[in-house]
Amino acid sequence: MAATREAQLEAVLQAALYLLGARQDQMLTIEEWTDLARAVAACQERKTADYLTEHDLEDIAERYALEWDTATDGSLPTLEDD
Repeated sequence: MAATREAQLEAVLQAALYLLGARQDQMLTIEEWTDLARAVAACQERKTADYLTEHDLEDIAERYALEWDTATDGSLPTLEDD
C-alpha cells in the first residue's frame, strides 16, 4: 500500500514539474503559479525561485504584493531604477 501511495505522489510531482516547465504559456496567474512552485519546491527541498522564470521573479519583485520569504522562497532580483 505504501508503495502505491509513493507512486501516486511521484506521478503528481512529475505532472507538476511538467506544468512548471510550460510556464511560458502563461495560462495561470502568478499567484497560482507561485503556489504550485512552492509546493514542488517543498517536496524537493529546494527554493520556490528555482521553479520560476527570471521574468516571473522580476514581476513578483516589481508588481505583485505576494508574500515572499527569502529563506524558503529564495531571493528576488534587485531592481534598479532607470
